[in-house]
Amino acid sequence: MKLKTIIAALFFTAIIVPLAAQDVMFSGDVETSWGAGAPWTDSDTTAGRFTLGDTAFTGKIDAWMDNSSAYVEGTVGYDATRAGNSGFGADGLNLSLNEAWIDYTDSFWGIRIGRQKDTWGAADGITITNVICPDDMSSFAAMTGDNSKLAVDAARFSLSGDTFTADVWWIPFFTPSALPLDEGNALRRFVVPATVQFPVGGTTLTLPINIGTLSKPETAIWNGEHAFKASGYFSAFDASFYAFYGWDDTPLLDYTITYSGSGGTPTPNGITVSGGYERMGMIGADASIPLGETVIRLETAVFPQRRMQKSAEKIITEKVTAAATAAATGTTPAAVATFEKRTQLSALAGIDWMPSGWTITAQYYCDIVFGNLDALERADAYNHGMTLNVSKTFLDETLEASLTAIVGFNAFDTMISPSVKYSLSDQISVSGGAYIFTPGPDKDGQYGAYKDLSTFFINAKFSF
Repeated sequence: MKLKTIIAALFFTAIIVPLAAQDVMFSGDVETSWGAGAPWTDSDTTAGRFTLGDTAFTGKIDAWMDNSSAYVEGTVGYDATRAGNSGFGADGLNLSLNEAWIDYTDSFWGIRIGRQKDTWGAADGITITNVICPDDMSSFAAMTGDNSKLAVDAARFSLSGDTFTADVWWIPFFTPSALPLDEGNALRRFVVPATVQFPVGGTTLTLPINIGTLSKPETAIWNGEHAFKASGYFSAFDASFYAFYGWDDTPLLDYTITYSGSGGTPTPNGITVSGGYERMGMIGADASIPLGETVIRLETAVFPQRRMQKSAEKIITEKVTAAATAAATGTTPAAVATFEKRTQLSALAGIDWMPSGWTITAQYYCDIVFGNLDALERADAYNHGMTLNVSKTFLDETLEASLTAIVGFNAFDTMISPSVKYSLSDQISVSGGAYIFTPGPDKDGQYGAYKDLSTFFINAKFSF
């Protein structure tokens, strides 16, 4: 606790001291969110139990002089639902440096160096080309927050003109997506189950799952990531082109059976899950076309020969076969790959309609993987779905009611989030709502898998 107290004190000092300097702006917010599992969720693990208990202070410093500027954003947070979890801190505190960069901008060029974020693409809440920053999936609070992306440590060189901008990125240090793998995390069972059924002879054993090591790429200059974005702004439409070559932010998992006993018939006693990160490339484009009160948005991305996860059953079966062959021939078991290469295509078409006081957004998205899927964890070659967001303001825009919905057409599973927000003043707002996950009629699906995390929540925020 002493170490974190010192770090927190230094953090606050770093924010407060620059206030006396010229051309410095300090802003931030204090926010708290509480939520509990809906009554119809699993009575043993979720119903009535807190799924959200997050309180955070976020401070921001903007400093500038002539053509130079700097920005720092940091958060001191306390998540009561994760206090005591391994890897998070027994006191529930979390300190994070969200962004910290310096920037120089001339009339037609600029450079920005440091920890920074960017958003690619025209999609709303759906990832098509937006691969520059990894996802924060470490907690329910992070996944449902306004900003679920992590910053990257990068150098960005920019060119700009009257009708175009272009950015070249070099990201020397790899930042993976944050996964909920710490002990006691409510989301861990959705990533890795606690046990698995494993047939041995005429019986079925229940084997525990153990989390091993997720090996990141070596920190070396040749392992950097590279990205390019070019945007054009025209009278009839805006368009952007994207290119990325780097690392897939989500690891590919490997499964190893562990045994007890010795001799000719050792008994399986568990499965260890480990993993690593593989190279990935992407090219994509988007366009936004305004038509009066309506905006049409289009976006697409191609991932050539992307390394895609093989199923756990396939990996284990191949390892058992390789071990049996090696034992019979007196050789070393052959290595078993955790992936197969497939070309992937993602696309989206959306429409925004903004009549007086209303904002209505609808999107159709699809994702196609070409080639045979028999060995892959993915079941469907063509995944698709639709999103809808409707919001309306009342009482001189102090009250806002909104509804967000996502439906996956493969399983007909959904995520529905109604909410109401009221602004007590320009600085203080309170809100309440729900995140409701429903499975499809025949299988859970991507969103239905979280059916036992359906949550009702309240939120309060002070901004300054």
